[in-house]
Amino acid sequence: MSLLKRLVLSTVIAAGLASPAAAASDRVYFSWNSEPRIPDCVDASVQSAVSASVARAVPDYYGGRVIVGLDRVVETAYELGTPSPLARRYCEGEATLSDGTATRVFYKVVEHAGFVGVRWNVEACLSGLDKWHVYDGYCRTVRPQ
Repeated sequence: MSLLKRLVLSTVIAAGLASPAAAASDRVYFSWNSEPRIPDCVDASVQSAVSASVARAVPDYYGGRVIVGLDRVVETAYELGTPSPLARRYCEGEATLSDGTATRVFYKVVEHAGFVGVRWNVEACLSGLDKWHVYDGYCRTVRPQ
């Protein structure tokens, strides 16, 4: 690998590791050979990432609603090596929304799916509110198969 490529790669990785968002949410994981591969469903950084995922959506996608609370969160599955070698944790819970309503939220935590593959990432779907079927019908793509 050329010196320039090494320099660019190390700069990108250093920027990702030094970013305030990574430090604040404990999202940097070097888990290639050890546990924990990814955090639990009830971990504060995961629940914060779920809320942030919904908040980042186009404002009218969820009708301007955001998650203000997550309750009754449970893990529904943990997959490793099927079909991908990356760990996946599937979770669901009850989301209280900013308009006072409540709905089921389904989400998965995926290993090495964040910035440059260094961090874990979350994909979240609010049941009944996925009007463009981004996560397929009934949030299928973020639920265990």
